[in-house]
Amino acid sequence: MSSPLRWLAPLLLLPLATPSAHGQDTPAYEVFAGAAYAREDINNGKVVNGKLEDRYINAIGWHASATGNANSWIGAVFDFSGVFSNPRITLGGLTPVATVNTSTFNYLFGPRFTYRHMSHITPFAEALFGPSQFRFTSSDLGITNIISATAFASALGGGVDVPLNRHIALRVIHADYILTRFRELGIDTTTGLPTFNGQRRTQNNLRASAGVVFHFGTK
Repeated sequence: MSSPLRWLAPLLLLPLATPSAHGQDTPAYEVFAGAAYAREDINNGKVVNGKLEDRYINAIGWHASATGNANSWIGAVFDFSGVFSNPRITLGGLTPVATVNTSTFNYLFGPRFTYRHMSHITPFAEALFGPSQFRFTSSDLGITNIISATAFASALGGGVDVPLNRHIALRVIHADYILTRFRELGIDTTTGLPTFNGQRRTQNNLRASAGVVFHFGTK
């Protein structure tokens, strides 16, 4: 997989753009709600005839955050997202045999840096940390109870807001590279059911979202 930081670089450099003559008011609090897309690294892919299969899944869902601003350029953000997918998996690289219902929830917190000296756009960058939970079931495989695992996650990214007025802005893009450290899927020797008891590995995930931002108060 090519480095996801390569396409996030323009977002992180936006605060260096030339400022306009008029800045923006700084809201005391910002609340974001929108739709999300994620490209998730499931890390259990197999190489078949030189081709990596079943490595990534595409998921869609929701993304929300609440930010408290200390001043015009730095704030603390609580970031939450949930994405869902129903991929067809293969066993041994053969014909797809089962549908798996997956969900991933991220609960992240960290600093956000915002540049408010342009009148028409508000770029920001952030570094977030917290737990990530992955869940799945599959009636095709007889797995009706949720199998889940929780791991540490860190996110690096940013985005661009377009102010409509003092109280509302459109978040036209919000993109993050999210690193997680889940264990590989294995079999519980006691119950005979799948569980995340294998070697701990690194997953490289991407998340993109867009939506509406509501501003409250001023600093």
